[in-house]
Amino acid sequence: MFFYKHLSLLVLLILGVSGSVTVRKTDKGPTGYEVDFKYTNDTAESVLIGGGLQQFTDYLHTTIDTRARYDPHDYKPGDFYMASGTPDVEYKWPYEMTSSGDGLWTYTTPLPSGIYSYAYLIDCNYAPNCSIDTGQLVIDPDLPPFVNVQGDQVASSFQVPFDERFQTAETSANFDYALSAPREHQGTVKSVNYTSPGSIHPAPDVHHFVIYLPAEYGKVEGKKHPLLYLSHGGSGNANDWENQGRMSSIMDNLIKDGHIEPTVVVMPSFYNLDDSLPRYIMGNLSSDATPPSAQHTRENYQQYLFPWVEENFDVCDEPSCRAFAGLSLGGRLTYEMYVNATEYFDYFGLFSPATSGPYVDEAALEANPALAKKGVFIAFGLYDFVFDVSRELQAALTKLDIQYLSRITPFGGHYWNTWQDELWLFGVKALWKPMPFDTQTGR
Repeated sequence: MFFYKHLSLLVLLILGVSGSVTVRKTDKGPTGYEVDFKYTNDTAESVLIGGGLQQFTDYLHTTIDTRARYDPHDYKPGDFYMASGTPDVEYKWPYEMTSSGDGLWTYTTPLPSGIYSYAYLIDCNYAPNCSIDTGQLVIDPDLPPFVNVQGDQVASSFQVPFDERFQTAETSANFDYALSAPREHQGTVKSVNYTSPGSIHPAPDVHHFVIYLPAEYGKVEGKKHPLLYLSHGGSGNANDWENQGRMSSIMDNLIKDGHIEPTVVVMPSFYNLDDSLPRYIMGNLSSDATPPSAQHTRENYQQYLFPWVEENFDVCDEPSCRAFAGLSLGGRLTYEMYVNATEYFDYFGLFSPATSGPYVDEAALEANPALAKKGVFIAFGLYDFVFDVSRELQAALTKLDIQYLSRITPFGGHYWNTWQDELWLFGVKALWKPMPFDTQTGR
């Protein structure tokens, strides 16, 4: 789908509203690429681009709590984007489209390597205040996100390749591992509804997950594939990893490059498992996004999700080829699986884990010695607000002499560029690698 010389997502008019995103290779600074946005809306008086598109910062002006806010036209090698903090009301949002009065709105900007989410903000004078609730956030009608139920996602996405001539510096990030693999290496992604008594979304007693099936799935008779469960975080759902993380392309390339064997990935949703909490619909700011406890989610998955997946897909049924990973609150859930579903999985990936103590101690290890025999990968961003709690978790494991792999993403806040980096390295360095982990693992 992506071409290094020219990427174009061209569209037809739909009821007077249409859009296109074109990524062009320019062979010139500041990044080597430019992105052209075109959006047709005959009634809008102003259009901003938001929905996940961020401003940029650099390592000299960034902490966990603060950052610079550079327009991408002012990009310098090593700049990276972060999603943290709310800009002052006086701050001028850089992604402002212009129109000659004919209803066609345009905007062109350089962008460095990365996967960018976006939506159009109509007649919006301050981006943080505009949402689906206010009627001012509009998803690109011609590049809709992957969804199971309408409203489950609120942004589209595109990707910009890397150009080392313009983007190389200490903190530059090359996300080309998430570009589309050649067609013969591309797996398939689909939504699946399964029976889950008590679920309240997408239907009574029906819950859903997204599944990735590698390119070879179904082509090797009798083969049972390794299985990775990959969880979203707070205020998210099962569609997040594909829409905002380009999970399928990352997995395609991990498999194509020989880092892992062909693996099935199941991405469940931990909201709306039952009516113990209010229904949560992503994008609806009036929804209550209170998550269920990690224990409640684990028990529900063990009772309904895990057996259903094993019964309906050609996946392995041994701990040695099962893994659980997740981001933020999904990282907290991964820790819950590590401590209380230890025998079901051999590999655990905690990405920006939103955990809290008390953590495992000598008594817990004595009661469950398998904790010291698992493949654990703990990763978080240098500017991540879970930095301290993640270090506390690592310290608890170190105190017990439990081996694990660590990654501190140098450009990372609590956002998708961090978690893409961590999923890729989890696959390259940890997933399905020989255990127990030691100082030679991943080298």
